[in-house]
Formats: sequence, structure tokens, C-alpha cells
Amino acid sequence: MSEVSTFDTSKLTEKLEGLRGLDYEAAEADERRTGNTAVELSFSKGFQIRLAAMALGVNVHDLKALPVKDYFKVTNEVSRFLYGGSESEETASNTSEQLQ
Repeated sequence: MSEVSTFDTSKLTEKLEGLRGLDYEAAEADERRTGNTAVELSFSKGFQIRLAAMALGVNVHDLKALPVKDYFKVTNEVSRFLYGGSESEETASNTSEQLQ
């Protein structure tokens, strides 16, 4: 049995949608404090797992302790949320239009 089941990751995308820019910036600041020097943190697995932990309300170290396959599933879901799908593009377009 996979350890990822000890965390309810079934609603990760939904919970990520509940985060705000301030949460994202707080996760960035926390990740920088760990020494992550990636130019674009959103591509970093460390940042992605930190954002997932924030969204799920769990300790980042618990998610980092997952078996690598489960860790990768979680970080991939965060990456898809941040960069994938037309829904994100549509939301960004609508936000852009509202700001104009």
C-alpha cells in the first residue's frame, strides 16, 4: 500500500485553487530560506511539494518523506495545476480582462 494514502491528496487541485497570491509568496519565501536558489521556483520540486503541503495543511517534511513515486505524483499534480490546461489559461485571460 502506498504511503500517499495517509494524506488525502484526492482534492489537491481543489485545495490549490483556494490558495492566494499571498500564500504563493509565503511558500516562495519559505523555500528560499531553505537555500533553494532556482531562478524560477515554480519549476522546483521542492517548491511544488511545499505548495502542496500548504494547500493540504500538512507538514512539508511529511510529504518530502513519501516514497519517490508518490512524491512525484504530488509534484506533478502541482505542476499541472500551475502550468497545464486550458482552464488555467481561461482563468488568466478572464482576470486580465477584468483588470483592464
